[in-house]
Amino acid sequence: MRRRTNPNLAIEWAAVVGTELARVLGVCGAEAGHYSVLGPDPWKVIWNHDRTGFAALLEARACVLSWRSPVAAPDDQPALLAQLLNYARAAGKQLIAVPVSESLAQAGVALGMRSTWIGTECFIDLRAWSLEGGRRQKVRWARSHAMKLGLTWREAFPLRCADDFDGLQRIEERWKQQRRERRTDSFLRNEFTELAHLRRYFVCEGPAGIVASITCTPINANSWYLQDPVRDPDAPRGALEGAMAFALDVLRDDGYAWASNGPLPFWRPGGEPEHPHPLGPLGDRVLAYFDRRYHFARINRFRSKFVPDVTRPVYVLRSHRFVTPAAAASLVGLLTRAG
Repeated sequence: MRRRTNPNLAIEWAAVVGTELARVLGVCGAEAGHYSVLGPDPWKVIWNHDRTGFAALLEARACVLSWRSPVAAPDDQPALLAQLLNYARAAGKQLIAVPVSESLAQAGVALGMRSTWIGTECFIDLRAWSLEGGRRQKVRWARSHAMKLGLTWREAFPLRCADDFDGLQRIEERWKQQRRERRTDSFLRNEFTELAHLRRYFVCEGPAGIVASITCTPINANSWYLQDPVRDPDAPRGALEGAMAFALDVLRDDGYAWASNGPLPFWRPGGEPEHPHPLGPLGDRVLAYFDRRYHFARINRFRSKFVPDVTRPVYVLRSHRFVTPAAAASLVGLLTRAG
């Protein structure tokens, strides 16, 4: 299944080299979502010369999508981006890389790409994690409210406990029923069963069973991503906040160093919402489409309750000045349904 576009470009299907990818991720993973390449979608990877780093991509008719920065040592990332760009050009497609780090955005500009700020990735230092003090009092108050109602929190194990599997499945389905767009079939979907052998699950329980959960996915051997927060629409206030706080407590006590609360679109550390520079008429329409679909302001309002210790700006890189109609359609397809 190996495919080569030229003798100097090593590109393979991720599903064929998953064990090798997992090894590199454990060492060089640095951003929330890097482990998506191990999922069931049709990912391809481009390797660097000694296979110590790679860039992951999905491909559609008019667009090559690279999700997050390449997984490699920082000094090796610009060369992998250049390989991605060469691959897209040889295929006659636009390259869109999102959301990537500031250093990769600078490398992209040096290659002639366009860079646009699109949000902020937020990290919590688990070694100093606590709900004490004023920084995270909103979370503390919400959790206390849920505790007074008799709710409790624990780690769940759906691969070996049928009740945990059924409970997680039930609230995920209830959560999806609340809004149709939550049933996306792209790699951004919420499916607790995917990568279950790698993930950890933390839940809130009441008299009727599980009412909220947070699915955590590795970033590397020392860090985790608070990836998929899900709550029953009727869950009391504080159920989900308590599940996330409990997850951070357990990960801290297990000796991990960092947790990412994910990229917050159009959000800066001061909390003020902001919109990026124009991507052109179609590009702006694509951003507006996803804003309406995923309700970024609502997501940011919830996640920013967990005040980060470190923030890093993230960018979208594109190979063309403007997003063409064909590339826009391809990008929307890749982000909303499987390739």
